[in-house]
Amino acid sequence: MEKIIHQKKIVALVIKTVSEGSVPLTDPHEPLQLVTLKHGKGKYLKAHLHTPKRRQTDKLQECLIVKKGKIAVDVYTENKLFLKRKILNNGDVLIMMNGGYGIKILSDSELIEVKNGPFVEDKELI
Repeated sequence: MEKIIHQKKIVALVIKTVSEGSVPLTDPHEPLQLVTLKHGKGKYLKAHLHTPKRRQTDKLQECLIVKKGKIAVDVYTENKLFLKRKILNNGDVLIMMNGGYGIKILSDSELIEVKNGPFVEDKELI
């Protein structure tokens, strides 16, 4: 996992490999929780549910999963300062912790975007 950091604050995480086991990648206090799961055939992960609890967040975090293709993601700070460009391929994941991003599609691609809700129209272009 690569951490993109600006002024001691994690702006984004880039995940290109998945470690063995069930591995939490984000701090438990973050609004969007990311856990990777890699287990062998026959492993059973115990059935469970989560009891309703009030959860309140002040920021939106987004996770991009490249299902197919190749993209370039431009990562920006919360102050709209360009930090770096990351190339993502099949199976790669980027989670925006703080800041913003732009995407250039480099080949025909399929992406999955996951973010905490509920949805609020609050998009501010960089």
